[in-house]
Amino acid sequence: MAGTPQQPYGTPPQPVPEFAPQVGRQPGSLAPKVWGIILLILGVLGFVLWLVGIVSLGGGGMSGSSFAPNMSPEAKAELDRIAQVMVENMKGRWSFWLNNLIELSIIVLSLVAGTLLVIKPKPVGRKLAIARALVVLLALPIAGYEGFTALDENMEMQIGLQKIQAEDMIKQEEARSPSKNDKERADRRQRIERTFDSVQPIMRGAGYGFLIFSFICVLILNGLLLLFMTRPAVKDYMDNVAKGAEQVIPGYDPSMGYASGPPPGYGPPPDSPQ
Repeated sequence: MAGTPQQPYGTPPQPVPEFAPQVGRQPGSLAPKVWGIILLILGVLGFVLWLVGIVSLGGGGMSGSSFAPNMSPEAKAELDRIAQVMVENMKGRWSFWLNNLIELSIIVLSLVAGTLLVIKPKPVGRKLAIARALVVLLALPIAGYEGFTALDENMEMQIGLQKIQAEDMIKQEEARSPSKNDKERADRRQRIERTFDSVQPIMRGAGYGFLIFSFICVLILNGLLLLFMTRPAVKDYMDNVAKGAEQVIPGYDPSMGYASGPPPGYGPPPDSPQ
């Protein structure tokens, strides 16, 4: 019939199967991976620092005099005595032991939550991440009390160290250039002591500022962790991860958040017969 398109060799056209639409990244799939990696890093670093602190508390590592090689033997002995007093005071504080126990629990929560968010995704990982953030926020007052108490004792140690250093410096100057009289000796002592005294407020202010800045960073970080882990999209994604064995979409990898390819059984159109 005129006007009717003719097929080659009289073969009717083969229907071209439609490929299933590619599934993009699932909503809520990015946050668990990012925060899982962050929690794993924090957990590993926290464990290393916690272990170093426990070892140092038990007497391992260098003594205080190791950092002052130019001191006289008497000054080194006094410095070690001050450091030992600080350690004993630390062991006697309830806040020190409670803070260490909380830190260890946070480390465990970080490692387990990070693993269950990014390595072996499971819905419980999101819940553990939320629990981790809540424990940190609730423990901030205890950490703050212990931090400022330890800082005050450290400042006292620094004051004692500065007095020792001042005495050593006075002896060294007297050995190099003996004072002519008592007035010159007193003026030299006042000058050296005034120099060390002027440094104390700067050191104390820097210590307090660093602690406050650290607590603000902890507050922001864990606030963001709570914000992301409580989002409905993240909850839905982690719940869907638990159903990975019963995938409705063939080829969908829930741990990656996107489909790995076209569903099985579909392929390119069959070759047309020659």
